[in-house]
Amino acid sequence: MPKPIYVIGHRNPDTDSIGAAIAYAQFKNLQGESHVRPARAGELNAESRFVLKHFHVPAPELLSDATGLDLILVDHSEIGQALPNIEQARVHEILEHHRMGDLRTPEPILIHCEPVGATATLIAERYFSSRLTPSPAMAGLMIAAILSDTVGFRSPTTSDKDRDVAARLAPLAGLDLEDFDRRLREIRTQATASLSAAAILGSDFKEFHMGELRLGIGQVEVMGADALAHRKQDILTEMREVLEARGLALVILMVTDIDAQASDLWVVGDRLDVAEQAFGPISQGRVHLPGCLSRKKQVVPPLEEVLARRGA
Repeated sequence: MPKPIYVIGHRNPDTDSIGAAIAYAQFKNLQGESHVRPARAGELNAESRFVLKHFHVPAPELLSDATGLDLILVDHSEIGQALPNIEQARVHEILEHHRMGDLRTPEPILIHCEPVGATATLIAERYFSSRLTPSPAMAGLMIAAILSDTVGFRSPTTSDKDRDVAARLAPLAGLDLEDFDRRLREIRTQATASLSAAAILGSDFKEFHMGELRLGIGQVEVMGADALAHRKQDILTEMREVLEARGLALVILMVTDIDAQASDLWVVGDRLDVAEQAFGPISQGRVHLPGCLSRKKQVVPPLEEVLARRGA
């Protein structure tokens, strides 16, 4: 039997990383590649647990080290977001909807990187273009991933393709998109309120290399501007601890109010000047950004632009 190939998303996996890995492994299986398996690079968050339970899909295998493994990467291409020792793995493919990161392979591979709202959109397209009908469970997983990553189509990262693909998947999964999006938002908000400060920061935390600086940016979605106000000092303390432990220049947490379609950025670090130049004055560790929902499109690019101008 061929050596297993694992389809895996980024560390601190979100629903797109989990759903994309499972759906793409199933797609490969339907094409006769039975040795392709889904995997994950971290613990499931509450939303992903709910989605897997709802569609009666088992959790992917948990991997902790990439050394010697054969992998297909979904939803990431940054070394800092990948399974530890990713340089010691053989990467066969990358399917991604963020900027291309710093991961390099010694040989040419298939890379599909497209500016859509979720990796699951690209995978659903593979099913349709190959004339394969995803099962109700796979269709449901991909819908959940698209709704989660596009914040119910509210994020500026949302493309027409995301909407079209979700509409095509909905009858296969037997879902009403608006109702299911509301359920996902409720799950995220309820889960966040009960998490520790470390879990809130780590639930969707990614490291970025920008010039010579390493930054960490997390995001948490809430329903209501004051949902985490009473936890702010504990979370800022946790952010400072992560900053020092990982040697980062900045740690930013996006507290995104879905209903208000705005984010507060909570910021700590030695390079607050960079954040202030990108987003405006920081007061008590916070800057408010109306209309900001996307880390990928509205937080990372302004920081990169500031650092590029400075030659950092």
